[in-house]
Amino acid sequence: MAISILLVDDSEIMLKLVSKALKAEGYEVYPALNGKEALETIQRVVPNLVLLDVFLPDMDGYQICKTLRSDPRTARIPIIMLTGFNDLDNRLKAFDAGADDFMEKPFQLEELQARVKVHLRRAALSVPAPAPRVEVDIPLYKIAVFSLRGGIGVSTLAVNLATGLSQLWATPTLLMDLALLSGQAALMLDIPPRNNWANLGGVKPGDIDADILGKVVIRHSSGVELLAAPRKAEEAELIGDKHVHRVVELCKSRYKYLVMDLPHDYSFATVAALDEADSILLLVAPDLASVHCASSALSTFKDLGYPDEKVQLVLNWNFNTSGLARKEIEKALQKPVSVVIPNMPDTLVMAITMGKPVVLETDKPEAALFEDLAYLWSTEEYKKKEPAVPSAAWQRVMERARRRQQPSKQ
Repeated sequence: MAISILLVDDSEIMLKLVSKALKAEGYEVYPALNGKEALETIQRVVPNLVLLDVFLPDMDGYQICKTLRSDPRTARIPIIMLTGFNDLDNRLKAFDAGADDFMEKPFQLEELQARVKVHLRRAALSVPAPAPRVEVDIPLYKIAVFSLRGGIGVSTLAVNLATGLSQLWATPTLLMDLALLSGQAALMLDIPPRNNWANLGGVKPGDIDADILGKVVIRHSSGVELLAAPRKAEEAELIGDKHVHRVVELCKSRYKYLVMDLPHDYSFATVAALDEADSILLLVAPDLASVHCASSALSTFKDLGYPDEKVQLVLNWNFNTSGLARKEIEKALQKPVSVVIPNMPDTLVMAITMGKPVVLETDKPEAALFEDLAYLWSTEEYKKKEPAVPSAAWQRVMERARRRQQPSKQ
């Protein structure tokens, strides 16, 4: 069955040129000269992708885009908006309406064909995740990544840890982005967050079931699944502690690992995630303000009754220059640092820009670090036995461990 594309533009010449180019690639094209024709076409056929002009005679492309995103039948369709204006305001309007991409007219048809292929491929990968098969004898392990100070790598660690766990054990793993006001996990995985926490905000927590959760989470090509943050701030306000507790409860029969990327606050949703966590990775940077925030967090955790072993200090050396010494930090916090992550700004910035976690760049030493950390923070149930079918990531971790155990040559 041919891949179908809805092409909406009020220029007949543009319709003919673009239709011809797309048909040459084997696509079935449904042209529409205005919004009314476009929406009527949608009633007859749900396309695989929409090319949507912004300025139309009866309604603008932003309205049509919002309409498509609000309809469950079309909510996940990739939408590329086309316009003669390339200013920031129009780009922001397009993305706010729910568009996946934005192209300025005039454009090269070859570039359009390439972008169409990219978004169709992403759509095929970013489908609602089916219910995975899980080992009933190994319980869900929940890891929260947290810091009261922003900008020190919480999301970077959470994304790479979740992806690493999924790659390492080839087992169902969920990354839950609870930075509801500004979550970037979808961006860091290069996943269009068409479905996200906002889809659950309007549902009573008790009414959320496994089927609903399965339709909201999105599968990444690495195997990790994502529950993305909402697009808008007002949608974040609908998510509370009961939503978090309910989703975690549903995760117990669906996943083996749950990694929670937390914001830098003590909102009801944040505290619910901290309560649920089996392990809290508390990030600290080698500066006075970060150490002060970590001290405050440790004090709060004590007030909340968390056992000391539940919290691990992770020192992320995000400085190009010298900072507070590890011993000074441990003395100030009266707690040992479990792991030190070395400075790697260029690699991480490039990974975020490209939307590919460092742990997947297996030819780079930074990937080895995050693979080893994923193994370190895995449960003993997994580490004590060799997988029936060892993954490539597991084999790399074991080989590095073997080399470290070999006596060094004098």
